[in-house]
Amino acid sequence: MTTLLLAYCVPCSGNLVTAERIRTFLESGGHRCIRKCISDFDGHEQLLEFISNNNIRCIMGINAYRTGHLLRDCPVPFGLVFGGTDLNESTAIPESMDLMTATVNRARFLVCFSKEIKQQALNLWPHVVDKIHIQPQGVCTYATSSSCLSDILTPYRAAEFGSCSCGCTDDLNDSTKVFLLVCGLRPVKDPIYLLQVFSEWHKEDSRVLLIVVGPEMNHDYARKVKGEICRCVGILLLPPIPQTDLHTLMLHSCAVVNSSVSEGMSGAILEAMCLGVPVIARNIAGNAAIITHKETGLLFNSPQEFVSEAKCLLGDAELRKTITAKAQDYVNTHHSGEAEKQTYCRLISSVLSQ
Repeated sequence: MTTLLLAYCVPCSGNLVTAERIRTFLESGGHRCIRKCISDFDGHEQLLEFISNNNIRCIMGINAYRTGHLLRDCPVPFGLVFGGTDLNESTAIPESMDLMTATVNRARFLVCFSKEIKQQALNLWPHVVDKIHIQPQGVCTYATSSSCLSDILTPYRAAEFGSCSCGCTDDLNDSTKVFLLVCGLRPVKDPIYLLQVFSEWHKEDSRVLLIVVGPEMNHDYARKVKGEICRCVGILLLPPIPQTDLHTLMLHSCAVVNSSVSEGMSGAILEAMCLGVPVIARNIAGNAAIITHKETGLLFNSPQEFVSEAKCLLGDAELRKTITAKAQDYVNTHHSGEAEKQTYCRLISSVLSQ
């Protein structure tokens, strides 16, 4: 049995989900797969010791920049899975770009989630065209039945990061219209973008509630987010919750929201689409790659346009039915877990046979 190392990074919480999914695929393909966060290694020497002690034959890194610190001079073959921030953010920093270039050049294979991400990579490194592969993320959902919204949220309310002070979250019931924003608290996810307009909407319609769920990934920015929420009404901020509860909360939501400045491919969007929950997302390249406006979801270009689209969704049952049905068809066609499994197992086998 071949032993592989799957390296991911924090603060990118989506990478953990991706890493766990790939680990499951590779182990079902007959490999022993050890999943480790790069923060578990103090440096290159500790990585070398780990490789030797565990007879690691191949490594897969998720996020070219963050795993590149360890993998650039790694003695065993490795491949890279591009995330979002590595290509969308880190490439703008010369030192980060140099690190990624060195790591990309040594990688045996490169994986992108979409043709748009592949083109971004090729614009930077046109010479890697022969080792770059497109593999959309597969989707797994774990929702369970729950009698009401408060049943899902009660275990987490004591640990909530914050909420507005108006008491709008004290009496959650079946008439509450939840919009769910799943994101880490960091600038690239821009959760502040919609807070003011949503709060104004809540003043007009007290049924609507924005729930933001995600970890603190930038301490200063998280403090800024909490401060903004304390000055708003109609907002609830929760820490990360298990995927089963998160997906169940999606089913109790009118829509899943994305307000990111940039995205690689949002797992939360794909999960919502798979579950038959409408998606309202900021009109950026990563979101537009998987959402066709008013066909598989709704796209907005400004906070005011978000409210307009959200109101339209609440008032048009036929629109909701149409976009959720088409979104589920899209996910089933383009984000198959079996196809993803075959790709990663094939890439690892090709490296091991060299």
